[in-house]
Amino acid sequence: MGPLPHSPLAKAGGPNLSQIDMSPSAERAEPNDTLAGRLVIAPTHSTRSKRLPSFRFASKINDEHEHARLKHSDVEWRLRPPEGTSRLERMKLKLGANILRLDSRLKGQTLPHVLCPRGGQAMLEGYLKAGQEEEEDRKVWLHDDQRTISETYNIDPPPMSATVGAIIYMYVEPEYRGKNAGMLALEVISAIHSIQAIDFTILVADDNGSGGLVRWYEDNGFVRAPLLQEMMGSPDEKFGVSMITPVSIKEGFFDTCTIKWW
Repeated sequence: MGPLPHSPLAKAGGPNLSQIDMSPSAERAEPNDTLAGRLVIAPTHSTRSKRLPSFRFASKINDEHEHARLKHSDVEWRLRPPEGTSRLERMKLKLGANILRLDSRLKGQTLPHVLCPRGGQAMLEGYLKAGQEEEEDRKVWLHDDQRTISETYNIDPPPMSATVGAIIYMYVEPEYRGKNAGMLALEVISAIHSIQAIDFTILVADDNGSGGLVRWYEDNGFVRAPLLQEMMGSPDEKFGVSMITPVSIKEGFFDTCTIKWW
């Protein structure tokens, strides 16, 4: 399939956890596309404190979609090699993916819905037909605490066994909220986390004390995680409310949601 005449709704990516570049991305989008945001998704291998992934998301929908709620069928999600990947390495990944596709066809096997790179890092892009996007960026350090998982969900996983992924920033411009874009992004993130064997997603919801964003995340399955406030860089809710949710994926999710990889 050739490139779609879309502009990106969201974009994601980043290097290995031990080498996270916290400066703004300098990567350019494809011709006629406008970079809208980025998301770094990766499992940690324990609940020990680590630097976790970052996410930024922006959506501005043109008049054609202004009064319509987006559905997964309106968006094409794409997984790409992480930022900083050399041209040669990208070619190797593309070749490997094409060989896997050919091998699956020859054997009559179904392709996996998502193929994540070894090490758990990838760029996630969402493409919406004809739109104009703007981006904002904010990054903070996130950490996790197994006590939060135990006390919030009344479960006691073996030490160092629970894995987490993080959303550091998610933003939809106020005049375009209510179009379902944010909820779709959360569902895709959760689906990818599920495939990566991540157990929980964590974030800091910063709504300047209005409570609106916190309630929105609560409506979408997140709960407050006060034990994570200081560890997530927001003591006394200075930069927002720490929240957590179990990773889940709806039955038949990939019947309507397309994620292209490599």
